[in-house]
Amino acid sequence: MTTPSTSPSQSLQAQRILAMSVIAMVPILGVVSALVFDLHEYPSPLVAGGLFVLNLLAFGLAETIGYKVPAITPGTEPEAAQRQSVTAMQQSMILRFAITEAPALLSFAGAAVTGSAWVYLVGGFWALLSMIWHVWPSRRIATKLERSLERAGGRAHLTELLGGPSAPGHQQY
Repeated sequence: MTTPSTSPSQSLQAQRILAMSVIAMVPILGVVSALVFDLHEYPSPLVAGGLFVLNLLAFGLAETIGYKVPAITPGTEPEAAQRQSVTAMQQSMILRFAITEAPALLSFAGAAVTGSAWVYLVGGFWALLSMIWHVWPSRRIATKLERSLERAGGRAHLTELLGGPSAPGHQQY
């Protein structure tokens, strides 16, 4: 017995659920850190600045390598290209998630070492913003991935799943 293949729109819906669950980890760890660690001592400006820089580095790394996907060959059937595009979107989302989650996890470890929840709350805040930007499936991400997928001349048909092709001058968030 074979399992029926999922359509690209079903895969995209599953990706949204996965994205929401991994992004939700950051605020949940914020609640845990506030309950477990002390809230009276703020981190030094040096620690807060270091956490910000760590998140900037992760953001830049996700921006640099997180959108590189194999190109679609010219002549690929539209349905096959769309499935390949959704698969590339899922795989690159996991990579971008891992990169942007790292500062949150390091901040939580720092909160455990220092005993101050503020270390996590500061680092986790920036990680949350970075994760929302890089992980949540949006037309902006689809358009960026489409450029990478179509660099060899094939058509990806990815933005159609997220509300149609992007139009110049239209905000893509």
